[in-house]
Formats: sequence, structure tokens, C-alpha cells
Amino acid sequence: MALPNLLVMVVLMFVSCCCAISTVVAQTAASPAPAPAADPNEGNATSIGWYKAHGWLLWTAFGVFFPVGILLSRYGQYRLKWWFEAHLALQILGVITSTIGVAIAFNKFDALNDEMTHTKLGVAIMVLVWVQVLLSVIRPKRGKVSRVPWYFIHWLFGTTAVLLAWYNIFKGLDLYVTSWTVGTQKDLYVLFAINVAILAFAYLFLDRFNHLMNQSKEQNVVHPNAWYPLGMAGKPVNRQADAENVGGTTKQTAGSGVDDTTDNNV
Repeated sequence: MALPNLLVMVVLMFVSCCCAISTVVAQTAASPAPAPAADPNEGNATSIGWYKAHGWLLWTAFGVFFPVGILLSRYGQYRLKWWFEAHLALQILGVITSTIGVAIAFNKFDALNDEMTHTKLGVAIMVLVWVQVLLSVIRPKRGKVSRVPWYFIHWLFGTTAVLLAWYNIFKGLDLYVTSWTVGTQKDLYVLFAINVAILAFAYLFLDRFNHLMNQSKEQNVVHPNAWYPLGMAGKPVNRQADAENVGGTTKQTAGSGVDDTTDNNV
């Protein structure tokens, strides 16, 4: 994808986030202050609603959009021509929804004066998220030396943000259930745990997919697992022809998991 198009997407994403934050601020200014009560949470339906909105937005961002986008980037590029567009779209949705969720926290829950670990960790996670946005703008082309450190930082920050967010969502659910233990709210723990388990299983399964498919093949008709793009798992190859094509040494085109035909701009 050309750099100007990527810049346009980032600008549109930033404008969308600003518009959403402005809406939250306007609603905060227009809504009357709740009447004081002995229990700050007693009968505070509006506050409960904002907590729910904050929680579901962050859950959707870090439980669906970001991790699915990561899986598409890691494994989709081996078999899907549109993997990069899908990855980018999911990351943009993740940035927008998470930013709106954090904006609600700052405008409705006075997060600036909150000393809880949940709040501090949430701010750190969002810093990582927006650093990722900046990294997407300065992405070097594949094949350049600068691509190696850029990719490492991009991978490290993205993975760290998602893993920390999973932990922080559990912390947020703990705060929510402690404040409003109503009905079956504790089932949210189980629901999010299932969400995380599905994502973890998908990651592990796709990581070992080639090895799984190769189990039905004889050792002499398949490449080692690391040599396969995902779409070629289990297919026989001609080792002698491979050696002759590179002057007697085996060509390992898929060792990095990327086809030679992959767009060099990705």
C-alpha cells in the first residue's frame, strides 16, 4: 500500500477518534450531575451504562479487532491476497474503539486522578497503541536493513499491548463486579476467558498447522516444517531440483514464511 494512502487512513482514523471524544465531552457537559447518595453506585444507572460502554469497547478492541488482525498478519499473508488490507482495517477499528473507550474513562470516571493499577496500565497500553500507529507511517520497505529493528519493535509493542490489555480487562471486570454484583455478572469472567482461550488456540493451531498436515507424508517427500508456506503443507517436492536451481544448495524460500512474490512494501 502506497505511503500517501496510508497517511490518509491514519489522518481519517485520528479525525474519527477526535470526533468520538468530542461527542463524549459534549454529552458529559450536557448531562446533569447525579444526586448525591450514601452509596455512590446505588441507583447510578448512567454510571453503570458508561462503565458497560467503556468495558465493551475495550473488550471488542483487544479481544477481537487487534488479535484477529495480528493472526491475519502472521498467517494470512501465506494464503490470502487481501491479508494486508484486512489487517490494516482491523487495526484501525481497534484503535478507534479503544480510543473511544479510554475517552469515556477520562471524561466519566475522572481517570486523570485515579491511582488504580487498572487506570495506569490502561494509559500505558494506549501509548503503545498510538506508537504502533506512528510506526505504521514510517514503515521501511521490505529488504532494507532498517526493516529489521522496525519489525521487531512493531511486533514487540503490538504483542505487549494485547497481552497487557487481556490482563487489564480482567482487572476491569473485577472492579465492575465488585461495584455492581447484579445477577450473573460474574459470568463475564468466564466469557472473556473463553475469548482469550479461543485466540490462544487459534495461534497455536496455525503455528503447528504445517507440522500437523505433514504427519500423513513420508519424510522423503516433504520439506521440514519450517520450509513451508501455510498453503503448501503436505505437498511433495523435488529436493534434487531445488538443489540444482541454486547451484547445489537447497533454496529455502519459505524459511521466513514469506513468498518471493510478496509485496515489498508490506
